[in-house]
Amino acid sequence: MTGSQFQVRALQPLFLTVEGIGPFQEKPFELDFTDAHDEPCNFYVLVSENGRGKSNLLDLMACLMELLSGGERETLGLEDLDSGKGRAQWDLLVELYREGREERFVLSLAAGGGDPWSLADWGEDRLAIYGASDRVRLGYRRHESSRLELVGFNDERVSDLVAAIRNWHGPSPDGFENNTLTLPTLLYFDPYRDIPRVRTGTRGINEPEHWGYQLVRRFSQEGNSWHDSLDNLLVWLKWLDDERFDRAVKTINERVFAGSTKFLKGVRKEPPEAIINNEGQIHRLDRLSSGEKSLVQLYLRLGVHMTRNTILLVDEMDVHLHAKWQHRTMRLFKQLLRENPGLTIIATHHSMELIEAFSFEVPQEGLRKGGFIINENLE
Repeated sequence: MTGSQFQVRALQPLFLTVEGIGPFQEKPFELDFTDAHDEPCNFYVLVSENGRGKSNLLDLMACLMELLSGGERETLGLEDLDSGKGRAQWDLLVELYREGREERFVLSLAAGGGDPWSLADWGEDRLAIYGASDRVRLGYRRHESSRLELVGFNDERVSDLVAAIRNWHGPSPDGFENNTLTLPTLLYFDPYRDIPRVRTGTRGINEPEHWGYQLVRRFSQEGNSWHDSLDNLLVWLKWLDDERFDRAVKTINERVFAGSTKFLKGVRKEPPEAIINNEGQIHRLDRLSSGEKSLVQLYLRLGVHMTRNTILLVDEMDVHLHAKWQHRTMRLFKQLLRENPGLTIIATHHSMELIEAFSFEVPQEGLRKGGFIINENLE
């Protein structure tokens, strides 16, 4: 069911409860994604030293989000859920418009051994806090034989949402940070963000790999082949000639190169690729600094792939960035949230600079902030 008779009005994290995963072995561990007023946070930060489990939690959220694609599975793609005693439950507040009705409920995405939905209960009083009618389940119960049993498809709201995600054959993205599609997506950027030189593939005007809507996307180092490169993406946007290219260039120059002698000039025809101008000297994207490449990738991929309901996961948002850029990134993330009401950003870092810049206790218009320090031995 898609189109005007089915729309996702909101999909926002409430709680994540894990047990037997990564360093969270001894007892259930919970993240509360709500603010002091019991509203779902749209900006949440996880802070810790390396090795304390923050990346495990982001990996887990991406894995659980993929449960919304439904279908039979042999594995879940996360070792602690596929073997051992690992289990997890991610509670989301969902608002749907379905056949003329507004519906608001808690969706518990869960997976693991035993009954993973027992990690966090939802009674009437707790549901009332969030204005939810009830709680529905979706996920996979792993039996002792390792067989995965799909649970939750008997609820019509869940089956309609999964069907809409699985069967989407509509237009490709129709805007840069202005996509009209309401289906949810999760975009996960790991710490190893980079733009290598394009070395393989025949260059031309080609539709980029994985163009169009996807429920979950993971970004690390960009590929070094033409078809999955940022150069190809920018050449493709230029060829489409529908204002997205101009907006992408403007966005990169304002967010990454403001105050710099560099700017993204555009793309050239021979060889087809994006070009940077630095005081009259022209060079490729891969010649940028590590911090610049990290930010160019982040803002280009976000702008192209986000929908009206996007969860953005950024692991180590401070990686490769000096203090000035860390503060700018924090400020720009806040601006993005004000401009995109359906966006939720969950980011990790281990920077004292960013703890101060986040301003957790200071109310800021358009922001609902929250966070957790996994350990407080930060320097």
